[in-house]
Amino acid sequence: MLQMKIAANQVAKGMYVANLDRPWGETPFPFQGFVVEKESELRGLLTYCSHVFIDVEKGISPSSSDLGKPAPLPANTPPAPLPKPSVIYEKETPIEYELKIAKEVRDAVCGKVIEFMDEIRSGKTPNISSIKQAMSQMEQSILRNPDAFMGLRQLKKKDAYSYMHCIDCSALSVAFGRQLGLPAEQIHDLAMGALLFDIGKTKIPEKLLKKPGKLTEEEFSTVKMHVEFSLGIVDADKSTTPQMRAMIATHHERFNGTGYPKQLRGGQIPLHGRIAAIVDFYDAVTSGRPYSPAMSPHDAIKYLYKFRNTHYQDELIEQFIQTIGAYPVGTLVQLSTGEVAIVIGQNQVRRLFPQIIVILDENQKSLANPPTRDMMLDANEDPDNLVTIKKSLEPGSYGIDPEDFYL
Repeated sequence: MLQMKIAANQVAKGMYVANLDRPWGETPFPFQGFVVEKESELRGLLTYCSHVFIDVEKGISPSSSDLGKPAPLPANTPPAPLPKPSVIYEKETPIEYELKIAKEVRDAVCGKVIEFMDEIRSGKTPNISSIKQAMSQMEQSILRNPDAFMGLRQLKKKDAYSYMHCIDCSALSVAFGRQLGLPAEQIHDLAMGALLFDIGKTKIPEKLLKKPGKLTEEEFSTVKMHVEFSLGIVDADKSTTPQMRAMIATHHERFNGTGYPKQLRGGQIPLHGRIAAIVDFYDAVTSGRPYSPAMSPHDAIKYLYKFRNTHYQDELIEQFIQTIGAYPVGTLVQLSTGEVAIVIGQNQVRRLFPQIIVILDENQKSLANPPTRDMMLDANEDPDNLVTIKKSLEPGSYGIDPEDFYL
């Protein structure tokens, strides 16, 4: 047997893959050794491997001129259609009830994630399994009623972005999987993959992560190494699944091939990775960071929509908007009456008519006892006096802090 080590992006159809750079059991390939015949096999190798070993006696070999450059990507690699919903999730609890549970669960998850990150920074081998019970409780809360956790996302501490970003991306991924009707085991992979995809940043100098100005090319190259670091951390734990690792490996890839680390495009990026890219961006821009103020949830949605089918898959953007609504939970809005309100819940039938708490009256004066309204019910009961959302407001407008209404 004559084996040759080549980069995963140099594999071509007709080559015989004899060995991988990781155990076969950590990948979805059913056979240990195979001739590459399908685009899906090429995509799988790109997703799971940095390099492979080919047997040049059992398959074709690359020419010497090809070894230094990656194989050309297909001009258009369409993704597989989005999976048909296997579960139809209904809201099982009112937000008032679920919010109490969600607060406790979120605090528990925060505590576990802080412990986990501290273990990594101190050089210890982290125990990913220790997080799973708290994560399971979070998943169940979001599956019952996602509005509670989506509202709690607004309670962001500026000095805690690193770990809150992990938790909030995980919560968004669960809500996204719920909207897509994915089964619980796939939603768990989404939750854990999102929680862990930036864990490698614990090995990046903090001064780079908190730099207020633009990173130099060298600094950005250092930050991009967090993907490899994250994979190194999770590879040491046998409780992680191939889907979790694929999500971590591809969360910075972009639909048009402009991402990193492998410049995958379209269907070369697994579904979990395409989901990760969207939730990572959305949570980042709606959070206050050293180099950028927080964007309103509504503006972030508009920004995402501009990048459909370039950075992000069009169908997934549409589903993400369905997940969080045109005016996501926590958005500060001005009504057609002049009143100011916070969105606290979504109506799946009429996304433009959410549930709200009215904070200021039509003259922008504070209300002593802010009332809760369901705009859809109001519209159905009194269509002649329809109250609509006039516009979204910037976070912190009128000195309103969501924490005053969620805690």
